[in-house]
Amino acid sequence: MPCCSEGSAEREPMYFEDRYSRRIFISRVLMIVAINLLMTTLILTFCVFHMGARKFLLKHWYIGLVGLGIILIFSFLMCCCSFLFRSSPCKYILLVIYVLAHACVVCTAVVRYQPKLVFIAVASCAAIVVLLFLFARFAPCDFTGCWIFVFVFSLVVMIMGIVAILFPTIRIVYASLGVLLFCLYIVIDIQLIIGGRTHKGQFDESDYVLAAMMLYSDFVFLFIFLLDLIGLIDA
Repeated sequence: MPCCSEGSAEREPMYFEDRYSRRIFISRVLMIVAINLLMTTLILTFCVFHMGARKFLLKHWYIGLVGLGIILIFSFLMCCCSFLFRSSPCKYILLVIYVLAHACVVCTAVVRYQPKLVFIAVASCAAIVVLLFLFARFAPCDFTGCWIFVFVFSLVVMIMGIVAILFPTIRIVYASLGVLLFCLYIVIDIQLIIGGRTHKGQFDESDYVLAAMMLYSDFVFLFIFLLDLIGLIDA
């Protein structure tokens, strides 16, 4: 989830010294994201097929709210205290907590759906992510400077979420907007990671953990909104 951290948007662009340094940075980010997604997928699969885990999470649904609260706190830290995500071992401890918080949110979400719908959402999310990566890499347009639009769009989605609680009939609109929002987040974060002089902003070379956490969060919430949308369509 993009934010105006001191590591990307607020500081003067810090272009990588050479392409090799950028490739190393991108490799680190993608490796961390892949490990995080693998761990989350294993936990998710266990919760989907283990009846005891499903019953526990359905009964203790507030675990997801706790995880969401931790994610919101981390989002604030990413924007205001991004130096925490550059120092070892602090950044790795924060990374583990962040992944566990997302696992809590995603697991309390998936147990409400049939396994078939969960894996349709996983496959759909994977296909969309590949297309978004190709678009972000080869599209001539730069999305890294769209902070005001993203902020306004995020507020609209948040308001729609509150309205959807009061009027469940518009949940499908809320889920659709959520999918669009996180598709935009993914494109922006990928362009920030790739960097280059064609983009207004990019991550600093030391921000590989921060970049991985933001991209991982985008993937997880895209999946959650897709799952909600697929579940509503199926119903």
